[in-house]
Amino acid sequence: MNIGTDKVPDDILQQIPHHEINIVNPDETYTSGQRKNDTYRIISEIHARKKIPMIVGGT
Repeated sequence: MNIGTDKVPDDILQQIPHHEINIVNPDETYTSGQRKNDTYRIISEIHARKKIPMIVGGT
């Protein structure tokens, strides 16, 4: 679902890889445990490409 304040603009999202943005609809369940597992998986995938992830969050 595309909601939020001060989100990264679409043109930047196309230039720089971002993860876990707009991934869940309001009627879906997504637990903190799922978020943790998805985040660890993505970090591992980035490390496998010999890259360093930049982890950013908001409220």
